[in-house]
Amino acid sequence: MAGGGGGSESGEPEFQIAPMIDVLLVLLIFFMSITSAEVLKVDKKLTLPISPHAEKRDPKMAKHEIAINVRWNAQANKSTLVVDDKEYPNIADLVPFLKDRFEKDPQVRAVVRGDAKLPAIEIQRVMNLVGEGGIADISFAASNK
Repeated sequence: MAGGGGGSESGEPEFQIAPMIDVLLVLLIFFMSITSAEVLKVDKKLTLPISPHAEKRDPKMAKHEIAINVRWNAQANKSTLVVDDKEYPNIADLVPFLKDRFEKDPQVRAVVRGDAKLPAIEIQRVMNLVGEGGIADISFAASNK
């Protein structure tokens, strides 16, 4: 006897798994894209300074934060800025980017992630740079471990 509608010979409908997998993959991609948008872009090569009183970042500000990673090269006696996986050998080149971010989001916060061996003068240069970009809200990253 020929059956229609995807049923088996016993008359019970078969479970279709292909549409279920499609829905699950769409949901997975959706949640991955949302999660990656709110993750602060950090530089894994940095060793943050240790502060026993470091506080956790405010989750409400996560979407307004921009990470400014400051690497220190002791051999060259020079710092390098990395923002959104782009390296800025000349720190003045970062000002237009910061101005653009501030125009798009007036609540933007600059999170300075400096290497533990970074001289204080380099932090001061980055703070001046952020100020030139129009951003007044500056935070510093540290580890409490």
